This record gives sequence, C-alpha cells and structure tokens, in this order.
Amino acid sequence: MISLGFLTIHPQQEVEYVTEIAKHASEFSIEIYRFTPFNIHPNTENIEGFRYDLQQKKWIEDSFLLPSFIYDRCFYRKDSLSKKARPIVNWLKQREDVTFLGHGLPNKLDVYEVIKKDSYLSSYIPPTTPIESVEQLVQLLRTNDSLMIKPANGSQGKGIVKLRQRGREIEASYQQNDIVNTILFSSFQEFKNWFTKTTRDVLYIAQPHISFFPYERTPFDIRLLLQKGNDGAWKEIGRGIRQGERDSIVTNVSSGASIVPFENLLPRIPRVHRQYVMDEINTICKTIPSVLENHFPSLFELGIDLCISRDFSIWILDLNSKPGRKIVMETAPEQKEVMYKNVLSYCVYLANTLSYRKE
Repeated sequence: MISLGFLTIHPQQEVEYVTEIAKHASEFSIEIYRFTPFNIHPNTENIEGFRYDLQQKKWIEDSFLLPSFIYDRCFYRKDSLSKKARPIVNWLKQREDVTFLGHGLPNKLDVYEVIKKDSYLSSYIPPTTPIESVEQLVQLLRTNDSLMIKPANGSQGKGIVKLRQRGREIEASYQQNDIVNTILFSSFQEFKNWFTKTTRDVLYIAQPHISFFPYERTPFDIRLLLQKGNDGAWKEIGRGIRQGERDSIVTNVSSGASIVPFENLLPRIPRVHRQYVMDEINTICKTIPSVLENHFPSLFELGIDLCISRDFSIWILDLNSKPGRKIVMETAPEQKEVMYKNVLSYCVYLANTLSYRKE
C-alpha cells in the first residue's frame, strides 16, 4: 500500500481539505497520514501524527515511519515556527526514500528571471527590479507614474505597497484586510525611515503599476488553478475572478476580495477583443508549467494570477505553487471531487513511474 503524508506547519491546518482527500484514499490503495515537521523524532525518524482510519472515518493518533510520498502544504511566515520548519522540510526533500508530489517554487525574483528569458512569456511579465536601496527605489519612481513593491517571498497580498510620486511628495498606500491606508511623505528622509522600518531587511521587488481593465469599477485579477492527474499531465481545474473592493490595492480573498465566475467577465470585454483575450489566457496557461519545470524541480499544482490592462494586454501577476482552492469551491463545485482525487491519482502515477525506473 502506498503511504502519503500531508505536511503542514500547524497541526490543524487544512484538516478539512486533507480529510476530503483521505475519504477517497482506499480507491487508490493509499494510506493517508498528516503531520508537522516537528512531529518527526530526530533520532528514530518515527513520526507522532495522525492516520485516517477508513473504518471509523476519522483521524486517529498514531506512530508511523516516514511516508514514501509527501504533499507539502507548509506556508512560511516570519514567525519562529516557520524558521524551524524550513530546514526540516529541506532535509526531507534531500532524502532518496521520500518523494514530494511537488517541490514548490523559489522566490518571485527567481521565477521572474526564468519567465523573462522565455521567448514567448517574457512579453507578459512586468519589468521586475530587486530593491537594493531607497535611493534606487526613488529613482525608479521618477521614471514610472507609480510602482507596486512586494516581498520577494510574499504571499496572500501581504506586504504589497503602491507608491506614487506627487510633486515633491511620495504617497504610499497599503492594505490591511479590506482597509486601504495611505501615508504622504514630504521628505526623502521621512520616506527612507518608513521604508527601512517596513521592509526590515526583507528582499522587496518593484514593478510598474498596471492600470487594470475595470470590472464593475473595481480591480480584479484572474486566478487559474492547474493540477496534474493520473497521467502526469497538467489540467485546468478551475478559473475565476477575484474581485477587490473599489480602490483596493490587492485582490486576494484574505484581503476582502470576492470570487466571481470567469464567465461573468466575458460580456464586459468588447466583442472585438474577447477572442484575443481568451486565446492569450489559454496559451499562457499551457506554456507556463513546462517553462517552470524546465528550470525548477517538478510541481504538482499551480495557481496562475493574470490581469487585463485597460488596453486589453494580458499580464502575469503571480505564480503560486501552493495555491488556495476557493476558486474551485465557489465557481466550480462539480470539480471538487476531481481536485481531491488528483492528489491521489498523481501519487499513484509517481509510484508507478518510480517502480518502472527501478526495474
């Protein structure tokens, strides 16, 4: 029987999700476990975690060996747990007796460098610059109407700031949940002090602000969820709109954005541009996974965030190797079972592939 471990930093993280996966595990002859990096005993390598019991239909505490396959859903923050977890997960990834369904992507800057070098995709990603000093950032601001700056290792829209030059003043806007806060700096030193305190030695990147095509007079982006299935090929599982509040800076659901079916957007796009937009989105999404996997370790799932500018150009905003699932849950509930089973069927595919290689 194949053993699959669901790895998270916090014990109760995404329990509902992994439980739905576990309910189907017997169909694929898979035993499902869940644990954190801290449940692994450093000497014996035994794990004190949870096993899904199909008879009782619930999780039971159990002691077990390292599963042969791991589904990594660890999200790293600035907290002490994340700092302790990362080296343990990296150690697991180095082991020859453990296979990760997906290895995850590096930081946004490394991903940008790969996309920039691709002859097709390079025209769809905004120029991205690592911020090395406040002086450099101010110079960038002088050559752009406005900038978006974000942590290179950020997620969920956290840490994103919109900057604008207003005469001799600099305006900084950032979002906390669904509230947009704006600060006006009248001197360079004021801005430098604020920026240094805000970034706290975290690597930030800067991109020109893109003027979005408005959906109901609000900012929005397009989220696509891709997964691999039983043949190892990429398939689109869901496509939807994340609609921010009016004047919001980010369109993340965690910051108050709502989810709308992708089909609702199409009538808002002028007919003359509609097919072009659709073709561009489809081609980008078919191209991105192979480009990434040619440069980084293999992936299992991918969230692709795109936007449409006012001139109907398509831009790649972000790529996420540990995406959320609300797009599927709210716009395509009929795909939920497919999403759960893909985890299991891809695990079987990997097991069969590894067995074939050993023969």
